[in-house]
Amino acid sequence: MQGYCSLARESSMWLSLGGFQEKGSDDAHLCNTHVLVDDAGNIRSTYRKMHLFDVDIPGGRSYKESSFTEAGKDIVAVDSPVGRLGPTVCYDLRFPELYQQLRFQHEAQVLLVPSAFTKVTGQAHWEILLRARAIETQCYVIAAAQAGKHNDKRESYGDSLIIDPWGTVIGRLPDRLSTGIAVADIDFSLIDSVRAKMPIAKHRKSIDFWKSASL
Repeated sequence: MQGYCSLARESSMWLSLGGFQEKGSDDAHLCNTHVLVDDAGNIRSTYRKMHLFDVDIPGGRSYKESSFTEAGKDIVAVDSPVGRLGPTVCYDLRFPELYQQLRFQHEAQVLLVPSAFTKVTGQAHWEILLRARAIETQCYVIAAAQAGKHNDKRESYGDSLIIDPWGTVIGRLPDRLSTGIAVADIDFSLIDSVRAKMPIAKHRKSIDFWKSASL
């Protein structure tokens, strides 16, 4: 991490880094942590992945992230030169409540989703879920994705994407397994325009409303 802080400082760039293994509350568990480093090389925030990947992939292998990972408890957002950032990690993507909180309670403008989706789930759901999160929160989504084989048993899907608040893919690497850099503009006026034309912040109902309606 010290090396990445030096890189950010020397390059005068913010870095979104995740997920990194961080010591948990006991010796048997780690945290899967997304770290944001500013252009001065300072760690500005750490988000610990909340949703752990415990699944049996159809036709594939089983995963039990909770056997060695401790779930995070706190939602994090931080201001940056490219807007208010909402860091998440990988499997979090399947839980829209987190992204709703980042938008409506924490005023996020850009959602960050570093990931290592499996090949099977990535083929089926990766881009669809990312575009859905962008559309329903009216935020930019930046999703850096690990690609290729980690070992004989595990392969990540790849396909790094940048998506605008209307759900349009505005940046991606040339192919799913490429290593490289995708660049796109963060247009604050587009965020404001989309939110003004489709004012979901005014229309959404509170959870308490739905509870009382069902009683």
